[in-house]
Amino acid sequence: MSSACYSSIALLLLLFTGPMAIADGGISLNQTRVVFSAADRAQTVTVNNSGTQKFLIQSRIQRALDDQAPTPFIVTPPLLQLGPERKQLLRILKQDQALPTDRESLFYLSVLAIPAQKQSALAEAHLSMGFRFAIKLFYRPEGLNIAPRDTSCQLRLTPTAAGVRIDNPTPYFLTFASLKFDGQLIDLDTQPAMIAPMSAQVYPGNPSARQAVWQTITDFGGLSAPCLQALPSPKDPPA
Repeated sequence: MSSACYSSIALLLLLFTGPMAIADGGISLNQTRVVFSAADRAQTVTVNNSGTQKFLIQSRIQRALDDQAPTPFIVTPPLLQLGPERKQLLRILKQDQALPTDRESLFYLSVLAIPAQKQSALAEAHLSMGFRFAIKLFYRPEGLNIAPRDTSCQLRLTPTAAGVRIDNPTPYFLTFASLKFDGQLIDLDTQPAMIAPMSAQVYPGNPSARQAVWQTITDFGGLSAPCLQALPSPKDPPA
């Protein structure tokens, strides 16, 4: 593979965190998240190119979006050319490295798509715009004490002077699709949408709010059943 066709003075990245396509209908991923169970030998994600341009696709697993350190996972193929109206299966494999066994671990699948440049552009300084897709990869150990489908309504909410504290006592990462206190929608673009296992987040809200309603995102990218919980008065001890 010649790298010359993809050379440029600078590379401008746009980050997408879902199965979004490039504006011209080009590159997309077929799912919003990956759940890698301890019993799995591999998991797969499909990269689709529905456009008319060729792309260089580079894929890797990261612990965070800005972390380039090695992880216990590899992607094959890590680098490939994807022509117009073609698709490619990415295979994710786990390496022999221990991870926590009492809770999920979080990683990210990062897929960088760089458009090919015409030969006539190679002799000139050229700015290439790349698109990076990042979706969550959850490593799930065996033998956890609750099924994933039963986790959404297990959250514990407590009003505080700073807002509403939400505790996640489960061994799973829980991601809100929506969260309301007394009908007021919390902006999950500016507030954390995800709560790590066995941890807590405080969300701004009226300390006198009496009811919370929420939904979380399932393993398949859908929505859980709505959960409703009455909030205790700040003067009352939590249940």
